[in-house]
Amino acid sequence: MRKAHKRKQGDIIGYAVMIGYVVYFHSPSGPKDSSTYFESLTYCHTSVDQLSDLLLRFIMFDHTRTLNHISSFSLNIIPTLIFFLVAAYVLPIITRRLLRYVASPTSFSEKSSGHGTPSISNLPHLSGVVPWLGHLMGLTIDSTRYINSLIASTTAPIFTINIPFARITVCHPSMDRVLSRHVNDTGLAQVLVYVGPRLFGLKQDTIKAVFGYNPQPLHKQKFGHAENIVSLNQRSSTNIRDRVAKMPEVNELLIGRWVFELAVSATASAVWGVANPWSMDQEFSNEFMKLSETFDTLGRPFSWLTANSAWKSRKFLLKRLREFHLQHREARVQTTGHSINVVASSDPDWENNPDYYHIEMVSALGLLATTSTLAVWLTRHLLTDPDLVKVVLKEVEQVKYVEEDEDKPRLDFANVRSECPWLMASWYETLRLHMTGVARIARHDFMLNIPGSEPIAVPQGEIFMLPMCASNLDVDVWGLDAAVFKASRFIDKEGHVSGSAVRKVRAFGVAGNMCPGRVFGTDIVFSVIGTMLRTFDIEAAPGEEFRVPTLRGGFNVGFERYGDDVKVLLKRKHTA
Repeated sequence: MRKAHKRKQGDIIGYAVMIGYVVYFHSPSGPKDSSTYFESLTYCHTSVDQLSDLLLRFIMFDHTRTLNHISSFSLNIIPTLIFFLVAAYVLPIITRRLLRYVASPTSFSEKSSGHGTPSISNLPHLSGVVPWLGHLMGLTIDSTRYINSLIASTTAPIFTINIPFARITVCHPSMDRVLSRHVNDTGLAQVLVYVGPRLFGLKQDTIKAVFGYNPQPLHKQKFGHAENIVSLNQRSSTNIRDRVAKMPEVNELLIGRWVFELAVSATASAVWGVANPWSMDQEFSNEFMKLSETFDTLGRPFSWLTANSAWKSRKFLLKRLREFHLQHREARVQTTGHSINVVASSDPDWENNPDYYHIEMVSALGLLATTSTLAVWLTRHLLTDPDLVKVVLKEVEQVKYVEEDEDKPRLDFANVRSECPWLMASWYETLRLHMTGVARIARHDFMLNIPGSEPIAVPQGEIFMLPMCASNLDVDVWGLDAAVFKASRFIDKEGHVSGSAVRKVRAFGVAGNMCPGRVFGTDIVFSVIGTMLRTFDIEAAPGEEFRVPTLRGGFNVGFERYGDDVKVLLKRKHTA
C-alpha cells in the first residue's frame, strides 16, 4: 500500500512539473531558461509535495494502523509539522510569484487578440472541487475518464480547466468536425517541444527542428502506403513466426508480458529492421518494458531520485541503443525508423548527436508500446470469454499460409478483416473501451470558429485535450452496458462487421488527426493473436483465473495501461 501511495504522490507532483514546464516555457511572460525554471520550482515543490501527501493519506487511510498508535501518530504528525514549518517560508514566495504571473498583461487571464476578439480566456471555466489541486488530482487518479466526467457535468461544447501552472482547453466530441478543419494548426509532436528538455534533455536545436516539423506527410507515406504496409507486415509476421517456433512445448509464463514482448519485437523488426535491440537483446527488452510502464514519472523533479526506476531504464537504454547502432550501422540507416527521425534529417552530424537516440527512444515508446499494450488488452478480454475464443479460433484457423519459404511458411493476415469478423469486432471493442484521449498543441495563432458564437482567438502553444472515451463510453450511443466488453455490438445481422458501429468508435485519433500507422498496428495485433491461438492451447496456471485486468493509475494519454498480469500455461498444439 505504501508503494502505491508513493507512486500516486509522485504522479501528482510529476504531472504538475511536466505541465508547469509546458506553460512556463511557452508563456509569453515566462522566462525561457531551464535553470531559472527549476530554481523557482524547488521553492514550491516541498509545500506541494507535503500537501499532496496529506491529501492522499486522508484518501487512502488504512484503519488497520490503529493497532499501532505510536507508528500511526508518527506517520501522520511528522509530515504535518514539516509541512507547516516549510509553508511558513515557502508560501510567501509562491504567493509573490503567482501574483506577478496573474498581474502580467500577457498571462492567460489577460490574454487578448488585440482587436476585441474573444480569446480562450473568455470560454466557460470549470473549477475543481479542491482549489488549485482538484483537477490535477482527478486527472492523476482517474486519468482521462475524469475529463469525461467533466464533459458530462456541463452543456458547454468547449471549456477550460486549470491545474498548477497550466490551463487546458477541453473539447466535447461535438467539436470534432470543427476541430478537424484545424489539422495543420495543431500537432502532437509539438508536445515534445515542451516536455522533451525535461524528459530527455533535448537541445535547443532539436527543439526548433521539432517545432517546425510536420511529420504527418512522411508518416503517411511510410506507414500508410500499400506497398510499405505489405513490406512491414512481412517482416513483422516473420519475426512472430520465428520467435514462436523457438518456444518449448509447454510454457508457464505471464501472458501479458509475453504478448507485450512479442508485439514489441514484431513491430521493431518491421520499423527498425531485423537487427534491432528489442528482438536481439533480452536485457534491453526488459528495460524497455519497465520504461514504457513508468515513462510519465520522468517528469518528476530530481527524477534520478524520485523516478529512479524510469531514470535508470532510460540511461541504460540510451547507452545500449547507441552501442547497438555502431555495431549495425549499415543496416540501421536503411530502416523506416531512421527515415522518420527528425534529427537525422535536420543535423548533418546526426550520428554524434545524442538527441538522435533520444528521438529514437521517443518514437519507440509511441510505436511499440501502444500496439503492444492494446494487444495485451485484447488477449485478456478474449481469455475471459471461452465461447468467444472458440469463435475467433475457428476464424483464424482458416487463415492461409504464404509460402515465401518452403521450410518456414508464415500466416497471411492480409484479408483478416473479411475472414475474421469476430476477431475484428473484438479489436474494435477493445479500442472503444481503452482509448482515452490525446493532447494537441497549437502550432501557431489561429481563429477557432465555434457554432453559435464569435470566433475564438487561439494563441500559439495552447493545450487542447481531445477525449476519445467521452463518446466511446456514452450510454446514449452504446447502451446501458457501454462499460462492458461485448464484441457482438460490432456484428450485424448478416454476421459481418457493422460499418455503422465502427464509424462511431474514436480510436486512432480525433478531429482529423488520425494515426498514420493504424492499419500497420492493427495487422501486428492480429498476427500476434492469430499465431498465439493457432499454435497454443491456453490454460490458467494453478491458482490463477482469467479476469479483466485492473487499470494502472497515472495520466494515461492515448490508451489505458493494464495494472496486473495472469500466469498461464501455453501448450503447443500438435496436428496430424
